Amino acid sequence: MGVLFFVRLIRISTLLFIGKGDFLIAGLNAMSEEEKEKIDTFRLNRFMGKMMYVISGGMLLLFLYRFYNYSLVLALALLLLVVPTIFIAIFTFNFDRFRK
Repeated sequence: MGVLFFVRLIRISTLLFIGKGDFLIAGLNAMSEEEKEKIDTFRLNRFMGKMMYVISGGMLLLFLYRFYNYSLVLALALLLLVVPTIFIAIFTFNFDRFRK
C-alpha cells in the first residue's frame, strides 16, 4: 500500500513539474480568471513539482524506516517532510514571486 501511495505521489509531482497540474493547486483554483492571467502558472507548477519530489523522498524514507528502524532515517524523513512544507507555505504565501 505504501509503494502504491509513493508511486501516485511521484506521478502527481511529475504532472506538476511539467506544468500541467494547475488544477491541483487550491489557491490557484480559488482565483478569478483575471487574477489567474497575471500569474506565471508554469513557474508555479515547476516550483510545486520540485517541492513535491522532496516531500516524496521524505515519504520514501519514512516507509524505509518501518523496515530498518534506524533513527537517522527517521530524522532525515521528518526533515524532508516538515522543512519543505514550511518553506512552501512561506514562499508561496504571496503570489508576487510568480507574477508575469
